[in-house]
Amino acid sequence: MQVSLLPIELARWDQAPPGDAVCVPVWSDVRPLRGAAGLLDWRMCGRLSAMLAAGKVTGADGEQTLFPSAHRLPWRLVLALGAGPRREFSAERLQASVRRTLKAARGLGARRLALALPARDGERATTGPAATLTSRRALDVVLQEVDATPDAIDELTVLVPATVQKELGEVLRLRAVRATPEARRPGAARRVQKT
Repeated sequence: MQVSLLPIELARWDQAPPGDAVCVPVWSDVRPLRGAAGLLDWRMCGRLSAMLAAGKVTGADGEQTLFPSAHRLPWRLVLALGAGPRREFSAERLQASVRRTLKAARGLGARRLALALPARDGERATTGPAATLTSRRALDVVLQEVDATPDAIDELTVLVPATVQKELGEVLRLRAVRATPEARRPGAARRVQKT
């Protein structure tokens, strides 16, 4: 499975290859929408905000709302993922959310998925479980769940704030090194560490 990073920037989204679905977390207690959900909402002329105002989307933990992107995004479908209250979001809740997302993707036949990390979206939580869920930890949780269900998707694009793209890119680079057949041979670890 191919994993890549894409910053939460509209110009970069416009250049992204086509995909099946983009999944963005929606907090129950953060308005206006921020991060990937806010950018998506802006590109879709406030459609997600209108759904929130009408009560069709609440952001409650476990909620999933699917709608077409109407060719305004490189992904044909949007899956708004209810993330619950921001301060209470934890690695365990992220794990459950990713599992639900992969199950939904399988049901939709979505093989090329974009998923926004919910760890940071503009400002970082300073209290509660969310304070310990860094972008790096969130990426680790996502990758563990994706690895646990290897047949679920073919491509995963992780939407991240530009401020953490370099750090998370290094995580993916090390993951790729470990996955190569050469890295599995005895002595290969020493060669990798020297470079």
